[in-house]
Amino acid sequence: MSGGIQYSHLNARGSVLSRVHYQSQKPLGIVDRPIEPQTIAHFLTFALGGADLPNGKKTSLELLKESDLELLHSSPETDDDPRPIIARVTGRIGSFEDSGRLCMVGKNIHAVKSRAWAGIVPLSEQRWKEKGLDKPENFDIAAQHLSSVIAAFEYLNTPKVMENMRDTFNLISAHWGEFDSMVHAQDASRRGVSTRKLWTEFMAAQFEMMTERAHRWVLLHANALRLPLQQQVLAHRPESLQQYDRTQWWITDRLHMLMELVSVADFTILMPMEGYDGYTSAHVPSEIPAALRSTKLAERRDAYGRRLKELSRRAQAEAEIERIQQAAGTYRTADPTSIARTSVMQIECQNRVRREVRGEPVEPIPREPWIVQDLRRLERPDNEQKAIGFVIYRLTYGQSEAEWAAFRKKLDEHMADWGRGQTGSSALKPFLRLHWRDGKELGIAEDDITAARKHYDEHYEDPLPINLVDTPGKRAFLAIDSASYASYTGNTYTAATDLVLPGDHTGFVLTVDGNYNEEKGGAHYRPDESPGYMGHMRMLGSLIWGDLYAMLSSQSAILEDLWPLATEHTNQVYVGPTVPLQIKGWRIQNGIRGMLMRTVSEYAKAKAEGRPWPLSSGSTSTTAPAPASASPPTPVSQPTRPAQPSNPTAPPPETTPDPARNASALENDMRTFMLFGFTRWLRDRGQQREAIMAEELMRVPAGQTPDLDNVHRRMVLEGVLDEDDLRDAARRRANGEDGGRNRDGNGSSNGNGNGNGDRNGDGNGNGNTPFDGCPTQ
Repeated sequence: MSGGIQYSHLNARGSVLSRVHYQSQKPLGIVDRPIEPQTIAHFLTFALGGADLPNGKKTSLELLKESDLELLHSSPETDDDPRPIIARVTGRIGSFEDSGRLCMVGKNIHAVKSRAWAGIVPLSEQRWKEKGLDKPENFDIAAQHLSSVIAAFEYLNTPKVMENMRDTFNLISAHWGEFDSMVHAQDASRRGVSTRKLWTEFMAAQFEMMTERAHRWVLLHANALRLPLQQQVLAHRPESLQQYDRTQWWITDRLHMLMELVSVADFTILMPMEGYDGYTSAHVPSEIPAALRSTKLAERRDAYGRRLKELSRRAQAEAEIERIQQAAGTYRTADPTSIARTSVMQIECQNRVRREVRGEPVEPIPREPWIVQDLRRLERPDNEQKAIGFVIYRLTYGQSEAEWAAFRKKLDEHMADWGRGQTGSSALKPFLRLHWRDGKELGIAEDDITAARKHYDEHYEDPLPINLVDTPGKRAFLAIDSASYASYTGNTYTAATDLVLPGDHTGFVLTVDGNYNEEKGGAHYRPDESPGYMGHMRMLGSLIWGDLYAMLSSQSAILEDLWPLATEHTNQVYVGPTVPLQIKGWRIQNGIRGMLMRTVSEYAKAKAEGRPWPLSSGSTSTTAPAPASASPPTPVSQPTRPAQPSNPTAPPPETTPDPARNASALENDMRTFMLFGFTRWLRDRGQQREAIMAEELMRVPAGQTPDLDNVHRRMVLEGVLDEDDLRDAARRRANGEDGGRNRDGNGSSNGNGNGNGDRNGDGNGNGNTPFDGCPTQ
């Protein structure tokens, strides 16, 4: 039965839009079970009448009875396998004994897949706005959030992953058949019971729920990003109507990207079930090309492109005939009205192809499954506690009553700001509660997380006025330590540069793993998949209910699973799903911070040894910098001060300046001032390499050359070069070759994902749109 993991997605190339996510899978991969483990528990809840289908519909099939649970925990008398049915079923999901259908995939892609499987939106409306993804300057990050969903479903549509999922389903179906035989043998009057049919109906509803919710989310947000661009098209007045100007190229590039995103989402966010036991495919109308409903992603992609092109050309011809009949005058390429009309025409054609590929959308969209299930439990007559939530410890004690009350108000407002875009959230909100415990009254030292965990564990069974969302094997509680308090009340926890989104630096709460053991790790601790996990994690207050609670409730993730998404944040805070451009900004800021810390260290050492500082280029340290991800988080209450341009000719700070400064010193001051302004000008225009050279030039006296090792290390930290470039440059310098040649040979670094709208084409729109270095087709 065993055989090891047979498929790894870590080296897959991906499509043009998904490639940036595929390339970001390493170095952190995760073992993925194509059918999520919690699916069995959810199915049995449904089969026993405790829940509707995942898509919100009700079944017409006969359900199981509570008494059937005994049979689930026994084995058939007709075979030699001693394992009970439930063990056979859960073993097929993926285990050491049956690992042949497990897959390796990047944590970034797996995180999106897990949310989709649970019916949780990729990103709530509240977080979308809080991160500023509705603003034009953040368009590229917003687009990557949309393409991350596409990347996850591309993975699920990979032939080997599809095969593994189908085979897992069919093997489980066979075990349900064994169970049905046991039920029928026990009670001949219940021949109508078919767990296999229930299983097929449940998984079909599961896939419908996943794909409808994910596709709807991409479509809604693409439309929201498109609307202001269409308004800009009409508002802009070009100098010439015969050819696009720079602004029109910038706008139409973005419209083209959104068109591509939606097209790929249309034919990718699907889960075909051909070959699944008991499943019958829906009839395809004769007027729809059969390839549009193919089970193979590549065939759907090709058919979609051909069909969209056919409809678009037909629409263009009809529009041209209408223009001629109405004597509307000469067609002008850059006429804003013509551009807007063409955009609308393309969208209408796309809408038609979408219906042919996907059928009619599900309306209205049902509540998220975890919300439905929680409401069902809360509203049961035998449930005495009409509230559910978390225990939260106060672990900071230096505040007055007024200060603490003001903090509580901010925290409550932030935590309550969730649920927009999560259908059904308004019905659940009145039941959500926090149960506060004062650590000082309990004898817990300030910021002592270990003592709080010990108290939580020892008093887990104590009566509470709320139902806990966690379970004995997956415990989690909240805490407010000094850093959490400062994140809401101080002014030091902010986005230090424009490289990071301000919305990723709002107040946070400490989330604590109740099962974590400092010697053994957590109950589910996997150091290879969650390196550096210490049993607790910072999380934005606005994500406590919509993310943490939702994932614990749906059994789709625990704290340990979320930790890898927080490790590269500048303060190691979980801010929800991440994308490559977002992480790139964090890495650059971490690198800059690391460089500043090393510079301060060099200065302190030079001062202690009585040496001048900054060092000359010949004596500059060549120690390789630590990886950005390894940099410790900056304490919230003690932010790193921004860097100031150094003056190489200035005396050490403790020395009194010479009043008779000569003209040479003044010239050096002017040189530094002008270089500083020139550096800012270069960065504003995206010329990162040249800006780094200018900044390093400020660090050395006039007439001297900057240390090239420092220059290249900075380029690596800021993502302009990679480690291979660094090694290649060192080799060329060692051989006496030119070490300053750019990798693309033209003096510029492409693929930085800055979305500047430059489009290389033939003047007729036949060009490439920038998408973090990957042109769309």
